[in-house]
Amino acid sequence: MLEIGFKPRDLAIKIWNGIQIPLEVRKVVIDEDLENLAGVLGDRKASDSVEYDHLTLAYRGGKTVEIKVYNRGIALFLTDDDRIKRIHRILCKLNKGETEAQDERSL
Repeated sequence: MLEIGFKPRDLAIKIWNGIQIPLEVRKVVIDEDLENLAGVLGDRKASDSVEYDHLTLAYRGGKTVEIKVYNRGIALFLTDDDRIKRIHRILCKLNKGETEAQDERSL
């Protein structure tokens, strides 16, 4: 969440490379066609504090895909935008993958 006065650059960043990316995350990226969801979605002004999701996929050879979503939770309830639903499914897998990776590191 971006509280008043905070900027996206103030948030923590998680970077996964190659085989660090769990198989189920790689699969959902392909299944949801993440490469074709580039752009800015959602409404930054839908709430006083801003829920902010930012994904950048960087491929070998220099190709990048960048996605920004503002207030994803609100957009899921107020719109029927399939792109936001697809991004939501991807982010859920990313969060699950991060939790599982943390659990493995703590063993």
